[in-house]
Amino acid sequence: MFSISNKHEEFFDYLIENAENFHRGTLIAKDVMTNTANISKYMKDIAQLEHTSDKINEDVIMKLCRVFITPIDREDFYKLTCQLEDCIDQLHGSLMRISLYHIETMTPAAVDIVDQLELMGKELKDIFSLLKNIDKNEAELMERANRLSKIETEVDNIYRREISRIFNGEMDLLDIIRWKDVLGTLEDTSDEVEELGNIIKEVTMKYA
Repeated sequence: MFSISNKHEEFFDYLIENAENFHRGTLIAKDVMTNTANISKYMKDIAQLEHTSDKINEDVIMKLCRVFITPIDREDFYKLTCQLEDCIDQLHGSLMRISLYHIETMTPAAVDIVDQLELMGKELKDIFSLLKNIDKNEAELMERANRLSKIETEVDNIYRREISRIFNGEMDLLDIIRWKDVLGTLEDTSDEVEELGNIIKEVTMKYA
């Protein structure tokens, strides 16, 4: 049976919670950058974070099937929550590679990319809080979503410079293989966040 008691604005709270989870994931990634000796603990932390995120996503989808009225179209909530979960999954995959490849010393470029991902996490927390009042916050939502694109461009620049560096002949083959994969998945994480920003812009333009 459908519920029509209210517009179920708690859906935004689910999004805010998972945005906070992504930001916490970037903080775990920053810990990995500075202390690989504790990577086993950090991998447990990020795995638990991903599990929590998956559960929130499942709850959102189940609730979308039960309610009749939502603050924005259920299809838009579905796209937002699934893309946000993809961001968390991609970040987890990046850290998993660092663990699997037994990387003990981070490159400055990897640290820089993770710093940029943390900035993205901060933006996402603010963005999903602002989504509760799209009309009032339209300009700021668009500005912050555009900021995500600018950060992603900076990540691309860092990635390209580092890929050029690791192929200049100074790094051994095994390290090249390791770092090409790790850097690629970190860069992919920023791509996922940028795509989320694009969805946010679409939703903002649709309802503002």
